[in-house]
Amino acid sequence: MNHCTAYAGILTLLALLFTNAFPVFAQPTAKDTLASTKQRVQQQFDYERVGKQLIGLSESPVSLPAKDSLPQRLKNRLVRDLNGTHGQIDLSYAYGLNTVFIDTARSIGSILNTSGAFSTSILGMPLHLSFNYSTLRVPLGTNNFFRLSLDKDRLIEQQKEKITGSIASLEKQQDLLQKKKAELNGMMGYVEVYLDALKRRAEHEARKRKSGLQDKATGITDSLQTVKGQSISLDHPIDYQKEYDSVMRIYKRITGLKNTYDSLSMKLASSKELLNSKLGQLKDPDFGSKTAGKVPFLQSLQTLDLGLTYPKTTALSGQNVPLKGLHVEIQHRNYYLSVATGLTLNNIMLSTNAVQNQLNYSQNVFNNFDFQQIKNNGWLTAVKTGYGTVAGTHAFIGINYLTNTRFLAPAGTTVTQPAYDPAASVELDLRYVPVFLKGSAFDFVYGKTSMNKHLDTTAGSGAFQSLFSAYPSNLFLGKYTQSVSRLRSEFAFTYRRLDAFANTTTFGTMQPNNERVEVKTTHRISKFAKLGLLYRRDATLRAISGMNKLQLNVAGANVSGSYTSYLSYSFFFNYVHHAMQLPDLPVVQKGNNYLLGFNVNSNYTIGSTKASSMLSYNDYLLTDTAKVNKYTQFGLMQTFMERTYSVSASYDYFYRRMDGVSTGTSVLGLMGKYTLKKVKFGAGLKLASDFSGANSLGGHLEAQWALNRFLDLGLRAERFVLGDFYRNYYRVQYEQFPYLITFQTRFKI
Repeated sequence: MNHCTAYAGILTLLALLFTNAFPVFAQPTAKDTLASTKQRVQQQFDYERVGKQLIGLSESPVSLPAKDSLPQRLKNRLVRDLNGTHGQIDLSYAYGLNTVFIDTARSIGSILNTSGAFSTSILGMPLHLSFNYSTLRVPLGTNNFFRLSLDKDRLIEQQKEKITGSIASLEKQQDLLQKKKAELNGMMGYVEVYLDALKRRAEHEARKRKSGLQDKATGITDSLQTVKGQSISLDHPIDYQKEYDSVMRIYKRITGLKNTYDSLSMKLASSKELLNSKLGQLKDPDFGSKTAGKVPFLQSLQTLDLGLTYPKTTALSGQNVPLKGLHVEIQHRNYYLSVATGLTLNNIMLSTNAVQNQLNYSQNVFNNFDFQQIKNNGWLTAVKTGYGTVAGTHAFIGINYLTNTRFLAPAGTTVTQPAYDPAASVELDLRYVPVFLKGSAFDFVYGKTSMNKHLDTTAGSGAFQSLFSAYPSNLFLGKYTQSVSRLRSEFAFTYRRLDAFANTTTFGTMQPNNERVEVKTTHRISKFAKLGLLYRRDATLRAISGMNKLQLNVAGANVSGSYTSYLSYSFFFNYVHHAMQLPDLPVVQKGNNYLLGFNVNSNYTIGSTKASSMLSYNDYLLTDTAKVNKYTQFGLMQTFMERTYSVSASYDYFYRRMDGVSTGTSVLGLMGKYTLKKVKFGAGLKLASDFSGANSLGGHLEAQWALNRFLDLGLRAERFVLGDFYRNYYRVQYEQFPYLITFQTRFKI
């Protein structure tokens, strides 16, 4: 946006400079000069033709940008913003079995849902608007949301288009200027030849008068007789001095015009070089985080979210925290500012997927020290500012304040939460990226929090009193990262320590009383394979009454890659050995846990038919605070796609052992879709059979109709099977009504 303004300013300045430099070439002045010359001498020099050319060449090749009034510019901008708006609104109504989360009170019922996503602009600022509202109101909290955010990618693309257009306009101006310079050079050559011939003729006449001889020769021919293909006769008496001075004045004006052309050409080339430089910065994928030069303010705006947002509240963790509020992040030259404020959201939900519940919504050995435990809403404000860029060398200071830290007690504790408990923290974030050691970075983070009243019931000071005191609530992180281009590898070494009584609720994540040592590496083995390795040791710092003492040793590896467009694959394995001592018990429980997964996907063609094959295998052994659970999944899917239809067949096997009880289900599926011009039909069947021999038959029917370019209608009816993707339903409700019927309407803009 500012690039185009700057470009228009450049053109205006050049045009005014050009016009003011040569007012003598306005037509009345040129005519007066030529008229006076004609009165004094008989014309042999083509003053009329030269005058007309000078008047034309004196017109600036740089066009002045049109200037509209402010109201007109605002009106034009609003019209462009409205014309560029596009998106959709979905409105659906469903009745049937609740497949989102487990809730006996809402297992069967009606669900009304509306959602939308729009891409629009306000005064040229590209924005993305999205929202969702459901009468189901999932306990997660982010189910119903509104979000208005800056579309940074589209902003950069707009700037690229504007700068590219400005460069094209400059190139046209340069081409026009070159043509005028060529015409001017031809005129200059014509005048120079005439002046030279006039000078030599005057010298010849002077020699004749001096010698007293009369020149009667009629056959003398020289270059004066022919100039640029025109016959110039000097047989009549001419006042050579006056003629020479008159033509010389024109010649000086031509040379002045040439100097102006040269200056203008340099300025256009300089402007083009500047715009190309800015275009190169915009094409840099790290633009905005690494650019430290002069950057327009709108491009300095890295994040602008209103409503649901996910800010990073601390450099001690890589996790983001969901908030309903405002998040603004600015990187202007070397100055950084991030402000986030809003209502914290609960992330504890019991879905109908048992694996998801175990991995994401329960504290286990894989997430024990990075598990968010906020239960009730509190207002969190996080501010970070300083000098430098996020990815480069910087020195930042951050301050967080949470008005209410009511949350679930850490696993194994018996301490109750006070009704109101504000918390505060301060953080110093330092990063050094040395020039002499390519690919390296050193991070140092120190933080201090207010007291944790969950774990320390003896102290009674307030949030800020304990924050700025010797209270043991310190946080520390040291990290060294090194990339080695020759090995195509990157290494990261991290040490993190959180004091036993640190109040980490101001960050939304992490658990106190933790010491971590971590080594993580990534390696580009070949263009077909990428390898990642991990080792981490987590342990509680000290024994606290009512809290588990835990030590975790984690080792993991993952491999992923693709071979052309036909084959892609991924493999991961994470192993955890845990040693856990329950509160007030001398016995230490030890065990092994692992996550293993493998996935292969292949896309190919058979004749004119596109085909896709997929194989997946997952095996999990998980320990949480109460039990050890094992899950195994194996799946196959084959799909064939033609232009108007597709057919898929699948087989899935699920095994689960919970509390010593083993269950398993095999599910066979067959699905198909058929597409007409405006209507799409879909249908599927599923047959599930468990270890006990119980069978359940399910399937779905669906149809979508593109009524016109603005409206789509949809209908889907489904009957569920037991055990599909580890889904748990209340058996009584499932047997009453194992269906879900959904009507959907989509409005497109």
